Amino acid sequence: MRIGLILPSLDDSGVARAAASLSSLLSEHHEVHVITVYRHEPLQEWSGSFHVLDVPPASPGDELPRRLGLFIRRILALRRIKAELELDVSVSFSEALSIQNIFTAGSDRPVVSHHTVLSRNENLDDIYGRGVKALVRLTYPRAAGIICVSMESATDLTDAYGIDPRQVAVIPNHIDVDAIEGAAVLPARWNDVFTAPVILTAGRLTHAKGQWHLIRVFARLKELIPDLKLVIMGDGDLREYLQGLSEDLGLKTFTGGEPGEYDVYFAGFQRNPYGFMAHSDLFVLPSLREALPLALMEAMALGTPVAAADCGGPREILAPSSDPSFKTEKTEFADYGVLLPPFDGEMRAADDELCREERLWVDTLHEIITDRKVLDSYSERARERASSSALMPSGGGGLISLMPW
Repeated sequence: MRIGLILPSLDDSGVARAAASLSSLLSEHHEVHVITVYRHEPLQEWSGSFHVLDVPPASPGDELPRRLGLFIRRILALRRIKAELELDVSVSFSEALSIQNIFTAGSDRPVVSHHTVLSRNENLDDIYGRGVKALVRLTYPRAAGIICVSMESATDLTDAYGIDPRQVAVIPNHIDVDAIEGAAVLPARWNDVFTAPVILTAGRLTHAKGQWHLIRVFARLKELIPDLKLVIMGDGDLREYLQGLSEDLGLKTFTGGEPGEYDVYFAGFQRNPYGFMAHSDLFVLPSLREALPLALMEAMALGTPVAAADCGGPREILAPSSDPSFKTEKTEFADYGVLLPPFDGEMRAADDELCREERLWVDTLHEIITDRKVLDSYSERARERASSSALMPSGGGGLISLMPW
């Protein structure tokens, strides 16, 4: 079977990691073609052949006519490359590309791989975004199948956009626990940093990830635990703002070069993040919204205790027996990690008072970090959950067989 995987880029995002992992799994039995929107140096290890639509990405700052023009150009380019490759199945990994995938369906069967909680995507609140959401409602029913990574993302599609639940399957992102454990080597130049207690977070430096809230929380924690350090892995549009906030809070901030004695470390994109995860005392996810956070599952696979905002998918990972639609307003010591109320998303300055959620996070994280028994208990349970076949499919063969054509 000839399968196309269509995504914006093989960047440092969780979606790109999921698509790259899927390419490797499917390549064992199928002919795989990875198709990206624009030319770039891939940051992920992928399998199959690589193709580029060669259409520049639109950005929220672009005028509407330009964004519509790029949308149409991608449709034309995608139709052309599908015909050249004679695809049997085309799997798309973003809302706009999924719409374009369905529009260009010929002999191929278009499949939507849905990795977001669409109604809560603040990047789609403008005129263009509202148009994309309207097209989701109109086009997704024509897909051969819709694969959501979590119940949260699936329920959002069926409830907010009227998609028939019979057309939707929920298949969590795949992680290879053995491969992650085998790759968990910390670069030698970071060894001294991890001799102190470390809080780690990882993700694109974007609004949806909410890292500024964690930096503000950390500044207060640092007063209570003087040797505590915060390591932030990832890159993105908010890097300059986040670094400035850290410095304005009086935190000694590492922004590049040789790691030394700092409070906050902006480690940038790490092709192999697993050594950082394995050597951290606590992995923290401050996101404002998540469908199913891959970095959280990877940290758990390494036995790292986790605390996460109750912003969607984390509940399905950490409290699988609970109602996935429930949102906590207080600290919840769940079965496999700690869930906390999501932040309000307001981008505050260093001299602004902590909001209610930030104060609660300070108290909870302080309690966790200073209690070795709690950390050890959640470390063991994290490994157990990450190895659970109910959460992590052991292979990619089920993807095609579970697609509801």
